[in-house]
Amino acid sequence: MKNYALITGSADRIGKAVAIHLAKQGYNLVLHYNSSKEKAQKVKDDIESGYSGLKVELLQINFLKENDFNQIFQDLKKKKITIEILVNCASDFIKSNFKEEGSELLDKEMTINFKIPYLLTKAFAKVYGKGNIINFVDTKVTKNSTVHLDYILSKKLLKDFTRISAVELAPDIRVNGIGPGLILPPEGEDESYLMNLAQNIPLKTIGNLEEILKAVQFILDSKFFTGQILYIDGGEHLV
Repeated sequence: MKNYALITGSADRIGKAVAIHLAKQGYNLVLHYNSSKEKAQKVKDDIESGYSGLKVELLQINFLKENDFNQIFQDLKKKKITIEILVNCASDFIKSNFKEEGSELLDKEMTINFKIPYLLTKAFAKVYGKGNIINFVDTKVTKNSTVHLDYILSKKLLKDFTRISAVELAPDIRVNGIGPGLILPPEGEDESYLMNLAQNIPLKTIGNLEEILKAVQFILDSKFFTGQILYIDGGEHLV
């Protein structure tokens, strides 16, 4: 039996897919959610019924409140939960630009998309001391033009922190990132929305969750690999 993987934002979309994939690999799971309790419970039920013997814990945390992640990890450790993989997948994706006076929005985007992975990384290193960290950034961190100004600023910080922490935490913890491109349409849009955008990227097509999961598995399997961002984006980061 393998140790545990903690996935933030695991109730839906990429986080849910990563959780199910890691269950298939034999990992016990700690599934974080904020308000999506019913969705998280369904993921837990589906995994426990589909993969006999796996243990799945639900962890409710509101990332916009003050949290003591050292204590949260210590409490998990007391329950004999050894976290081997930390996947920082939870994110907040809101349009914004230079015309908006948005210190409140900036605080929110920085907290969810950067500060929380930053604090979780430090706590994971302090309490567990070894393992793997995967941070989900965004292919647009390579660009300087965006309609998601506050969001992208926070993800750019997370990209740089991924590299900094890979150096600081080696050799016991490997830290890498994944930069998805056109994988899932935003809420309210469908696949045709993505296909239209895809005409502006080198491969002129869209990706899928399976490509993301291949990247996750590559990172976990590749012991001589750290501090890298895998752009799963059809070449979008190049243009």
